[in-house]
Amino acid sequence: MDSRDLVETPRRIHGQRKDDTEKILIRQLGHRYAEYRKKWVAVSKRNMVTEFPLYVQIEHTGKCNLQCPTCLQGIDSLREEYSRNFTALDIDLYKKIIDEAKVYGCPSISFHNNDEPLLLNDLEERIRIAADAGFFDIILTTNATLLTPERTRKLIGSGITKINFSIDACREEDYALVRRGGDFNKVLANIDHFCEYKKKNNKQLPITRVTCVISRFTVDRIEEFKRFWEDRVDTVEFQNFQAIKGHTEDVRPEGAKVDKTFTCNGPWQQVVIRANGDVAPCCSFYGTGMIVGNVKDSSIYEIWNGDG
Repeated sequence: MDSRDLVETPRRIHGQRKDDTEKILIRQLGHRYAEYRKKWVAVSKRNMVTEFPLYVQIEHTGKCNLQCPTCLQGIDSLREEYSRNFTALDIDLYKKIIDEAKVYGCPSISFHNNDEPLLLNDLEERIRIAADAGFFDIILTTNATLLTPERTRKLIGSGITKINFSIDACREEDYALVRRGGDFNKVLANIDHFCEYKKKNNKQLPITRVTCVISRFTVDRIEEFKRFWEDRVDTVEFQNFQAIKGHTEDVRPEGAKVDKTFTCNGPWQQVVIRANGDVAPCCSFYGTGMIVGNVKDSSIYEIWNGDG
């Protein structure tokens, strides 16, 4: 990977794909998925504006069981501020969100933001509610520490189309640095079991992906990371590091630079709904400072089409 790729932006760098996962999804989900992805590209290029977001990203707890040094959950003062007095997203409020999205035919939903969704005991039921409402691109990102065999079985039968394992390591000693509070060998066993169960039951979905943020802890392991994970999962992906100003600049990889030309497509594609109902146009750590409304007080449609 060229050093020019090490810019400090949220940009993703696709490292390796076994088969074309988009083709798998089109085969499994049909014409509607292909049309949704065309719209996704069009809004990303600012060639169209939709009356309702194509993607609703829902945070259900605001909490995480790990304290990673690249994340606000790993910084005591920010973690306390981020999820102060938060409880799980109220189920009735969640159903209100789902019911509105169903009216507008919203195609895509995810169950994560800066939190660990498997902390939610009824996560699989909430996923099923979304699937029954017509969402067909259903995404889950997890650190896999709580991915038990029972939860594997439930998740594979719940309707998710993609599961992203946020790992950042291929060695036990590196994992201890980047995933504070986790157990590398346990996580590896959990992911291997998930993929084996999926294969044993002849399931094409969910697409499995392992991601790595390129930080000073991981920059020297890029090729090794690819080799370690590529035969285990469908997709291996790298993401550029984004520092939290005043807190994590020292985690930047050596030689990284800020890409001042970067513009984010997120506000044209999605909304992020936090566990307290706050709505943000941004999924990054900075999204909490960009609140444009709250679903307790307004509809998503009103917020999406408003002036905020």
